[in-house]
Amino acid sequence: MKRVGFLYALMFVCLSAGGVTYGQSEARKACPFNVVGTWRSEAATENPILFRFAPDGTVTLLSASTAIPNSDFETLAAVSYKLDKPSAPTRLDIIAARGNEVFGRGTTAMEIVEYGDDSFTTIHPVDGRRTHWVRAKTNRYFLTFAARRTQLTGYSDDSSQKIDPKVGRPNGAAYGGPAFAMWTKLDGRKTEVETLGLYLRTEGVGRMVPVVGAIPSGLYKEFLKESDKDSDVMMRLELSEAEFERTHKVFKIWEKRAQDKTLLYDEPYLNAMEFLRRTAESLNQCGERVKLHKLDWLQNDEIVSRHHIPAHPLEYIRDMRKKNDKLHVTDARFPADWRPGQF
Repeated sequence: MKRVGFLYALMFVCLSAGGVTYGQSEARKACPFNVVGTWRSEAATENPILFRFAPDGTVTLLSASTAIPNSDFETLAAVSYKLDKPSAPTRLDIIAARGNEVFGRGTTAMEIVEYGDDSFTTIHPVDGRRTHWVRAKTNRYFLTFAARRTQLTGYSDDSSQKIDPKVGRPNGAAYGGPAFAMWTKLDGRKTEVETLGLYLRTEGVGRMVPVVGAIPSGLYKEFLKESDKDSDVMMRLELSEAEFERTHKVFKIWEKRAQDKTLLYDEPYLNAMEFLRRTAESLNQCGERVKLHKLDWLQNDEIVSRHHIPAHPLEYIRDMRKKNDKLHVTDARFPADWRPGQF
């Protein structure tokens, strides 16, 4: 295995070239508005209507359904929409070619006076009617960070002898193991799970090789519920639809890198650490959602200085859980039997 000093030097050069050092986030930017998704008006109605905005410029009007088998919603009508500036809109046009019970034929123009991740407010330019829109919970989203402490054999860290023993980094045996992120989506009928991270694959006679990619089902299923093993650490967060989409973009980028074999480093544990860090920090794009350890190998960082590289992902997740324990969704709070329909 390559020396730590060389790996860290390589990592520093690569990240500095892009203006980012290990553990240093890109400059935070205000989150753009994203209308794609399902919304409801907070106007009081006996039978609430949902508005599903699609990326192709269409809006489907939905109502709760009890008559259609295996469906929670039925379609009432379909119209089109247009935003003057999709990422920072001031106007929303609804275009109904034929008209329906909600929108008259032609274009209904509404002024957008404020917006956020999960709500926006419009004013009708003719009668001045103010309407507040909120995202409807037609799905529930969760992001889980998980890792397992495993004793590694044959791991060599030649730079360990250069570390001050008082810092605490072990000079002998090293530990690491699987470390990954898992996205879970519930629609009330089925559960979708996507994973990415590092796991250990057996090659040859008892030789465990670290691999970055989709996590084998037998492993990730052990973390669908809280583990009672001392070797395991887990942090499960419930996300809004917008948060899910932001973190999922990181997943798709790194999934492609793993598939195309274009990961940033030769060392799998560094790739896993960088992937987990970027995933976690994407949660804080619009403000501090979670408290995170800021890795910085140039300083006397507690994780970097006290642990071999394979342990960095696990210790990062352990620290995240410690700092955000109140946000962790326990099995008792996980909505396994949730169904949409309560608007």
